[in-house]
Amino acid sequence: MLDYRVMISLLCRPTCVFCDSITYRKLDLCMVCEGELPFLKNYCQRCASPLPQGQDICGACLGNSLPAIKTTVLFHYEPPIDKLIMNLKFHNNLIGAKILGELLGDHLYNQYQAEAKPEVIIPMPLHFARLRERGYNQSLEISQPIAKRLKIPIDIFKIKRLKNTVPQSRLNAKERIKNVKHAFHVVGDFNYRHVAIVDDVITTGNTVFELSKLLYAVGATKIEIWCLAKSLFKNSNSQVENPQLAGFLNRLKK
Repeated sequence: MLDYRVMISLLCRPTCVFCDSITYRKLDLCMVCEGELPFLKNYCQRCASPLPQGQDICGACLGNSLPAIKTTVLFHYEPPIDKLIMNLKFHNNLIGAKILGELLGDHLYNQYQAEAKPEVIIPMPLHFARLRERGYNQSLEISQPIAKRLKIPIDIFKIKRLKNTVPQSRLNAKERIKNVKHAFHVVGDFNYRHVAIVDDVITTGNTVFELSKLLYAVGATKIEIWCLAKSLFKNSNSQVENPQLAGFLNRLKK
């Protein structure tokens, strides 16, 4: 007779979220499907715009030598990653946060073997109205497996979102900038110097850079942005998706 623990392990084997096959590991993603995911390999280390191989900084960021902003993105925002993230954000499919958070955590773990890790992870905050509606913050759910892998604490109390902003996906470039302006607030003293901001998707970068601007103003000296996926801004006819970035970095130098 089989031990009940063996029976449970047989019945509860992780299965792949994409193909339903047994994964033979703790992650609900098989090795075959993982190998077919749209990994983003060449991109700007500041704003995550896709770049030709061998180039690290895009044209908008090339004239800025400030080393304090570094962006790490794992995927192109395209199938099947886009559906997994959409289901996470709008359909309570939290398994996507665990899968993608663990993949990003593994990538960052390898990256920080020779680099100093941030002191704290700050998930991109939601306005309380949207948090109440959704019931959870997807950026926090993504952050948890990353924090566990890198052994970095998460702080969800220092930054509040003051504005219940319209979803950026509905807006053009100028509207996106205005939409997130002064959207965030620091609660009390801010004692962190090296900070990682975690978000699900970066498009123009306006949201994460608005938060970065605030954190620099209250004493941060190095900010890293960790995102699951890079989405191209389809209304932009220019290779430079966020022309405000260069001006933002220049202001930080002054």
